[in-house]
Amino acid sequence: MSKLAVGVIGVGKMAEICHLPILATLPQIDLVAFCDTSPENLAARGDQYGVTRRYTDHHDLFEKEQLDAVCIFIPPFAHTDAEIIAAERGIPLLVEKPPALSMEKAHEVNAAIARAGVISAVGFNRRYAKSSEAARERLNGAPPVQALIHRLHGSKALAYWWMVEKLSGGAFVENTIHAVDLLRYLGAEYTTVSARLVERPEKTEQLDIPLSICVTYGLEGGGLANITNSTALESGGHAGFIVVAGGDLYDLGGTSCSVNGEQIAADEPDHGDYRAEFSAFFDAVIENDPGRVRSPYSDGIKSLAAALAAVESARNGGIEIDLTQPPWAVE
Repeated sequence: MSKLAVGVIGVGKMAEICHLPILATLPQIDLVAFCDTSPENLAARGDQYGVTRRYTDHHDLFEKEQLDAVCIFIPPFAHTDAEIIAAERGIPLLVEKPPALSMEKAHEVNAAIARAGVISAVGFNRRYAKSSEAARERLNGAPPVQALIHRLHGSKALAYWWMVEKLSGGAFVENTIHAVDLLRYLGAEYTTVSARLVERPEKTEQLDIPLSICVTYGLEGGGLANITNSTALESGGHAGFIVVAGGDLYDLGGTSCSVNGEQIAADEPDHGDYRAEFSAFFDAVIENDPGRVRSPYSDGIKSLAAALAAVESARNGGIEIDLTQPPWAVE
């Protein structure tokens, strides 16, 4: 069987330290072309992985390459038409989270993917972690009735855009969306959201993301989820992920899953969840089986809607937003 010809759009810092080292080892694919707006990134990653077909404009990539699949690892603010072009050309696409910074753009891309019928995926890698799999299996459909989740860290990041709200969406949209999505994967569906935030005492052009945000989601069936993010720490960090369902307490705050204090699963080392995510996507393409993908674009943007609506609520005094209504609802 011939390997899939795969192009990568966005070969920056996260691609350097995580995405590309995994992709380069997958037996299903050949990395045939890279695209990045930074010539320096292109040269460094192209030389490192022996990829000689390099582009600074994704339009040229799509025009000149015959791709079997494309991975789009670009910053949140950079989503313009790459996904739509891929879909219209019948190219399966994997998009890193968050897939957009507005529901208008997300709906536009989702419609293009639906029209084309191409396989798609959003990069919610935690759905592929062993701890998440074990929790979902143990839950066996029991709906979460309470969740207490937090992500506490600093404001320093790998890339400049992460610290600027109009470029990243803020830490809740760019980072804590992983937790928002994982709770959905475990069986929760959000119906309402209200939130409050605390601004930074001193904002600059290089750092203006909120200091903290506290979000309360109403869940289908009557449960509640409280999700908090803070970027106030000078160093270090802490994450917690507690779910109550079926009379049991699930703890997925680290790299394992415990139920009522007893560990039932541990995650694989060395980004094992990313490896499983990428392999599932490419296997889905090879076998034309979209069911292998745990977060297709149409589902991934439901998590995006929940995250964006939380910030919208916080920016408007904590008003309650109905997530079952436009523009938040996803068909």
